[in-house]
Amino acid sequence: MTERASRIWMCGIPGSKWSGIDMHMRQVLPCDQTDESDERTCYHRASTPDDTNNGHRGSYWGPGMGCGEDWIDFNFMDKSKIINDIDEVFTGTGYKIIKDHFLARKFNLDYVWNNFSGDYVVLVYREPQKSFAWWSEVMDFSEGHYPDYAPGYTDYNTMRKLLWTESAKITDFAVRKDMNFSLYNTQAFNSINGFDKKISNTLTINNSDTYISVKRIP
Repeated sequence: MTERASRIWMCGIPGSKWSGIDMHMRQVLPCDQTDESDERTCYHRASTPDDTNNGHRGSYWGPGMGCGEDWIDFNFMDKSKIINDIDEVFTGTGYKIIKDHFLARKFNLDYVWNNFSGDYVVLVYREPQKSFAWWSEVMDFSEGHYPDYAPGYTDYNTMRKLLWTESAKITDFAVRKDMNFSLYNTQAFNSINGFDKKISNTLTINNSDTYISVKRIP
């Protein structure tokens, strides 16, 4: 028997535009947004009135991300520790979106699949070269930047190599779990309880190269 869904585990490589997708999810689904704060907000570019996916909002997880700094290899962690970490950040109700690049390392995606029955997995795919170019345009490794990518990716040369490795991990997992990718739009979330079709229809989407797969963990 599956548990009641309370978390959405989201994984994509840096530059995959997953942050904009996260912002859409927070509008079309009943999400817990208590992880949002001034300290966990940054903007990539000058905002426009209809710009709903500019920058980073809320918690990111893994080394340098500010939450789950020790989330490196879930297979050496207790499930209760992971849940406690999440509950220390989120204090409200609704889906808790766990954005974590490092799910694409080790076998962390498999751990989530095997231990969090009833939750959802959202995978984002964008070609690594395009992702690297976009990340390099809007982000950097400067000290004090949020999120801080240095602990997990070191520098540009190391990051570029890791993006191909992580992308392969994501696609391999998707194939093994029969998760099919489709070109992203907010209708991708219509299988998740609480999806708001009216809000979804109001969101402007300009996308030609980002793909998404959504599945509930059995």
